[in-house]
Amino acid sequence: MTLLFWLIPALCLLAVLYALRPQTRISADQIWALTAAMPLVVALSVAGYSHVRASAALAEQPLAGRHTFVTVQNGLQVVGLDLSPEEAACFERTLRTSRRAEWLTEGGPVPLNSRSEIRGQLPPPEVARDMAIQGRLECREWVRVLPDEPASPPPSAAP
Repeated sequence: MTLLFWLIPALCLLAVLYALRPQTRISADQIWALTAAMPLVVALSVAGYSHVRASAALAEQPLAGRHTFVTVQNGLQVVGLDLSPEEAACFERTLRTSRRAEWLTEGGPVPLNSRSEIRGQLPPPEVARDMAIQGRLECREWVRVLPDEPASPPPSAAP
């Protein structure tokens, strides 16, 4: 299957080179059309190849297909979360990329910040990347990213 993603651009390149031969009766417009289509063909081939590689990588990853249980502790508040594979990938990506966020649950939002303690085994970052490549990672329904807290309080206005 991956050979197909390399074969299509190669065949398009051969078509362009064949069209550029001196004996070929082809118009300049047709040569421009073939040449202009090459980046699109290459981009589509790379996207298809990435999708196939992501599927293969997720099939090999044991944590990519099962539910995960994690515990989030913020001070005295301890919350247990049972996460589906997609939720676990979103949770891992949120922890890795955001300083402050809220994980939205039925019982209310769970704050995630630098002081949060997380216990449990989350999938590796590659799982989140591969799910995003496949279009399976839509985190808006579970995560609300918050603005960073200011480093120091703003100066108060003196009368």
